[in-house]
Amino acid sequence: SQAGISGSVKIGSGAVIGGQVGIADHLSIGDNAFVGSQSGVSRDLNAGGKYFGTPAVELGEAARTIAEVKKLKELRERVKRLEQKVEKLLGGGA
Repeated sequence: SQAGISGSVKIGSGAVIGGQVGIADHLSIGDNAFVGSQSGVSRDLNAGGKYFGTPAVELGEAARTIAEVKKLKELRERVKRLEQKVEKLLGGGA
């Protein structure tokens, strides 16, 4: 577990705090909220919400971000190819 909970944090009934979670000072975690492991909480979390990441965001947003990061290499290569095509169309000068 080893979660770090700063002073004055209020944790609601039934909330689940995963292992290695860090929670900043003077925050409130709502009833039945879920905070996934290794998350960093820097704002109040709503009751019943599911959160993950650093900073902790709603689980759906975190999942979308992780999926997008996995596509970055492909997107970077695609942009490079498009830049080369544009440069060729412009006659080598920008």
